[in-house]
Formats: sequence, structure tokens, C-alpha cells
Amino acid sequence: MVGSGIFISSSHEGRDCLPLLSPSQLLPPPWRETNLGHSKSAFPDLRKMFRPGREKHQTEPREVSASHVAKLSNKLKAILKKKYQSPPGGETEHPFYIHCDLQYPPGESGEGNQHEYIQIEPTYRKRHQGTCSPIGLYFDSELDNERVRIVLTKGVSGIGKTSQVRMMILNWAEGKGNQECPLLFPLPFRELNLLKERLSLIELLHKFFPELKEPGICNLENCRVGFFFDGLDEFRRPLDFKNSPIVTDVTEPSSVPTLLTNLINGNLLPSAAHIWITSRPAAVSRIPLQYINEVSEIEGFTDSQKEEFFRRAINDKNQANAIIAYLKYSKSLYVLCQIPFICSICASVLWRKTFLFNEECDPRALTPVYTDLLALLQTQNQNTQEMAIKLGELAFKQLVKGNTVFYEEDLRECNIDVHVAAVYARVNIPIFREDIGLHQKIYYFGHTTIQEFFAAMWFLQSCNSPDENLRKAVDMALQSKNGKLDLFLRFLLGFSQNFIQSIAEAGYNLSETLTEAVEYIKKKVMENPASPRTLNLLNCLTELGDSSLETDGVHFLKTGIPPDAKYPRAHWSDLATLLVASESGPIDMLGLEVKKRGDEELLRMLPVIKASQTATLSYHNLTEIFCEGLASALTSKVCNLKALDLSFNTLKDSGVQLLAAGLAKPHCRLERLKLSGCRVKQDGFAALAKALKSNPSHLRELDLSGNEPGEAGVFHLVDGLKVVNCKLQILK
Repeated sequence: MVGSGIFISSSHEGRDCLPLLSPSQLLPPPWRETNLGHSKSAFPDLRKMFRPGREKHQTEPREVSASHVAKLSNKLKAILKKKYQSPPGGETEHPFYIHCDLQYPPGESGEGNQHEYIQIEPTYRKRHQGTCSPIGLYFDSELDNERVRIVLTKGVSGIGKTSQVRMMILNWAEGKGNQECPLLFPLPFRELNLLKERLSLIELLHKFFPELKEPGICNLENCRVGFFFDGLDEFRRPLDFKNSPIVTDVTEPSSVPTLLTNLINGNLLPSAAHIWITSRPAAVSRIPLQYINEVSEIEGFTDSQKEEFFRRAINDKNQANAIIAYLKYSKSLYVLCQIPFICSICASVLWRKTFLFNEECDPRALTPVYTDLLALLQTQNQNTQEMAIKLGELAFKQLVKGNTVFYEEDLRECNIDVHVAAVYARVNIPIFREDIGLHQKIYYFGHTTIQEFFAAMWFLQSCNSPDENLRKAVDMALQSKNGKLDLFLRFLLGFSQNFIQSIAEAGYNLSETLTEAVEYIKKKVMENPASPRTLNLLNCLTELGDSSLETDGVHFLKTGIPPDAKYPRAHWSDLATLLVASESGPIDMLGLEVKKRGDEELLRMLPVIKASQTATLSYHNLTEIFCEGLASALTSKVCNLKALDLSFNTLKDSGVQLLAAGLAKPHCRLERLKLSGCRVKQDGFAALAKALKSNPSHLRELDLSGNEPGEAGVFHLVDGLKVVNCKLQILK
């Protein structure tokens, strides 16, 4: 997996024996950021992973010579052990190991419409609560008593997919686990791209493993066979599951995409094949969900693991704490640090800087961090600079096409000599890499963010009219599928800040150009603040050093008065909600007292309310319509709300009953509730009493003054207060 070179284990054993980062080192090699350990318990058991014992609905395979299978297996293990013991791309071992629990929850097979790094923002995802190993994920769930044939694991670039595949293969080859599967064939998608001719499945395997050319391998259907397809997002050819020709014979020639579709849909080796596919999120939907038995997702570092990373990576405790504080102030950059590679970049750049955290500085921009990284890592000479420009062109053209791996023909299209590229790759490993593929070299940037960085650098340098090209880039990013140009745009706008002098010398007033760019982005945000791309546009404004839209959103949040009347109140509500939801921590106080808002507007702002500790929502003409949504918010595990004032709203019994249903849930941690003057009667008091009985340990203060419960209502409430664990201290 492209990433930081961090070793992540699912067990706490051996933590003390892990070596730490030497500050003289820069980036760790990215090939091994996930290490699940070499013990059998730390790796997925293929026998359990695919549950072959539940194959009662499948045809029993024919008998095959056990000695012959063992011979093939031993030969294959020797091949894989030799190949996977050495890291790819010419990298060398790095002395940095960090033990962290692998966040490996069940995932969903679906395609997002944001850049993958926007999808990890707290606004768009809820982190899995707790940690589980791949073993528990794959093997413990029940799927109608049928075996799991195909598992798909997704994760953003640098999170640990390829490294886990490599380590699992090596573990199998060394005989340390998963020995119930005698044959295991890793077939990376980036290498499958190189096979243009028609091949049978057997011939395909011979291409990857020519040492196995012998008759017995044709009997694949007679034994259990594992196929690991790593990097679905890197496969450039279409997978047509609807119109693909049917292939059932392992000796029948066909195109590579046809072989893949028939292997995945079960026409080829329906009983023998067990398939593991890894992919970045954007490519997951290329395989219909009906063929996937299990979907999982590798998540990145938790906040505590980020801090552990930097404290163990930086020897100076004070500097490590300063860097952590610096990154926490940068909300979006701190979120990105759940990606091991981004942590590695920040550690490589920031440990060289002697500073103390100062809130007057603005560490939120991502571009300066990558600029410093390039300056640190890249060998500086004239040839390097020329090569960087050509690589920028390659990066941009391939980024637009959605490609992250390149071949010799791609380099030639950008006038890059493959021999010069090989030399550059050897001396600039963290930036650009060369790897051995099937009969030719494969090239790729050290990480997708580096490709986007180079693409932005080249695009700006090639501009004839900066103002027009910046607007063009914004439009390109908004129209791009899956948000693939979002981070490119962020880097591009960040670069424009640094090119003031060079562009001014060409006769352009850059300050005016940047002002126009800021206004254009703000206009796009306010036209549709609920768009999935809005958060990235706000990050782009951060790169430009502009926070005026955030200020306007906070102003509306506090006063209820739109800063610009030409945009509807609903748009300002959406913006304020997004700003609060993307914060890294809760707000101290939320007061919405200036102007009445009503059910509809406050329902739109429920994420704001959940992120707050105190919400004053009195005199807002709220009804039971709002109470239903509020009750759901109160039961959320991520709700920070401790004090809620709903006084003098027309909630009535029906609204309070809905609210009480939320109060009764164990996840509700509300401590103070004011319902004064809400026209609550007997039934509402009875519902509140029932909630106190169900969840008595959180509510400390309850204000029910100005209502009409009657004797029966009071009786119900007193009955609720008799619960042994009731913590209520103040009742009005």
C-alpha cells in the first residue's frame, strides 16, 4: 500500500521491542505501513476467511494428487517469498515502526462523489467505534449459511491496503499461516494492464509465474485456490459484467477483462476460487454488489494514534507537543493525518522546524507543507528542475484521466526519457518511483497527493492568463467525477499565493487575480452550500488565506441574520451547519435567541445542535415536527449536548412524548432540560416520567414550570423520581 511505512499490528504484543524513528531519516518507505505481525493469530485465516466448510450447495471437486499439489505449493511459496521479501520501488528498510490497532470495520460497497480525503472529514463520515481484526470481520459473520467467496477491502490511498496484501502473502509463503489454502496467486491490477493479448486463465498465471508451467496446474478446480487482486482503482480497462462472454474453462483464451469478470461472477472456478480485492473508494462500484460477499474498510489513525505517532517520531517532547498543537489548530490537515502517509509528511517537514505553537500563525494550509517536503527531499539541480516540470505535465494529464500508475508510453507522451526517469526515481524515492512489472517498468508517484501537487504546480506554470485559468480550474474540479480534482484545486490555489513575484513580472496584478478567485469560490459555495464539494471549496479558501465566509457563517449562526441578503436563509443555515459539523471539537455555547427560526430551519441545523454543549432554543415557534428530529439527535453517540432550553415553544404533549423517547435511550447524556411554558399536560408528564425510569443516570435539572400537568401528571412524575439511580437534583 502506498503510504508511510508504518507497521500496524492488531495485537498489543511486542510493543516495547519496536524501534523508533531516527530524526536523521526523512520519509519512511511507503510499502509497509500496515504490518499485521508474523504470528498466525495476527493474519486472516484463509480457511475461515472464505468459509469453505459451507460449500454444501457447491459441486464437490474431483480428487487430485496431494503430493502434486504440495509440489506446486512449495514452488509457488519459494517464488513469492523471494519476490515479497524485498520492498518495491527500490526502497530500503526503515527503522520506524509504530504499533497501532488496525481500524477495520465492515464497509459499504458504494461510490462517493467527493474526493476520498474529503470523505474522511467528520462532516461526511462517522468513525467506527472500536477495533476489530480482519479475522473477526471476515469469519464471524453469517451470510445465510453460504461461504464467502469474494471479499472487497477499500481504503484511501496510503491507508494500508497493499501493505496488508504483501504481508499476508509473505506470511503464507513462509508457512506461518493460512496453510489450508495450497495455492495463492497475487495478480496486481497495475500489472494486468500490461496484458493486451487473449489468454486463458492458465496462460495468465504462466505469465506471472512461468516457473509453474507444468500440466498439473490445469487442475485448479480440484483444489482450493486464492486470488489476490490488489488495486482495482489502477485497472484501466472496463469490466463489463452484463455483456462479457461466458468463460467456464480455465484453458479457454479470452481477454483479461473477460477472464476477470468470469472469475468474479463465478463462471470460472465456482467452487475452488477465493478472491480478495482491494480498492480505493472511487472504484468500488466497478464490481456489482451482487458478486461481493463481504465489504470492509481500512480506516486510518484515531486521534490518540496520531499523537502517539508524533510523540514517538519526534525525540524532543516539547517539539512533539508543539507540532501536535499546530496540527490540531489546522482542522483539515489534522483530519488528513489519519492517513499514515500524511502523518509521515508532517513529521518529516515539521520536526526540522524549531517553533512554538502560536494561534496567530495559520497552519491550516496544506500547500506549504508539501512545498517544504519537496524542497527537503528533491535533489536540487538543473536536470531535476526540468524533470519536475515534465513530471508535472505527466501528473496533470494522467490525473484528468484518473490514472495513478504509468507506463513507458505514458512517459513518452510527455517527452520523458525512461532512462532519465529511472535515475530520478532512484534518487527521489519518496517522490517518484519505478517498479518492475510484467516485461516493462511501472512508474508512480510516492503518493496520490504528490501527483496532485505536481499537477497543480505544472498547471499554474503553464498558465497564460492566471485569472481565467484559476476560474477554469474551479469549474473543472466542480465538474469532475468523484471529486478527483479537489485536492489538485486546493494545491493550485495554494501555489498561486507563492507565485506572486514571478507572475507579477509577467505583467499580471496577482493580488487582483486572487481577490477575483476568492470571490468566485465564495459565489460557488453560496449558490449551493449543501453540495458535496462545498467543504473542499472552503478548504480552498483556507489555502488562499481567506476566512471571511467562515466569519459570515458564524455571524449567522449567532444572530440569525443573513450577512448577504441576496442568498436565502436556507443557504446560510446549510453553510453554518457545515462549518460547525467540520469542526474538530464541540462548541462551548450555542445561542439562537435573536430571531425566530422555526421547525424547518432548525431541523437543517441539527448537526450544529449536536456539536454544541449548550443550546438555547426558546421562543422559536417549535412544534412536534422539530421534536422528532431532535430526539434522534440526542441519541447519537457523537452528540455533545449537555444543556437544552426549549422554553416557550408550542411543543404540547405530542412533542414532549417524541422528545421523551429520545431521553429514554441510554446514549442520551443530556443533563439540563428546560420545558417551561410548552403547554405540556398529563400525557407529556407521563412520558417524561417513563424516560426518567429508563435512563435515570444523566438528567440533573428539569424545568417544567408554566405547564398544566394536573394531579395525574404530577403523580406520574413523582413515580418516575422514585427510581433508585435517579440523579435529578433540581426540579421546577
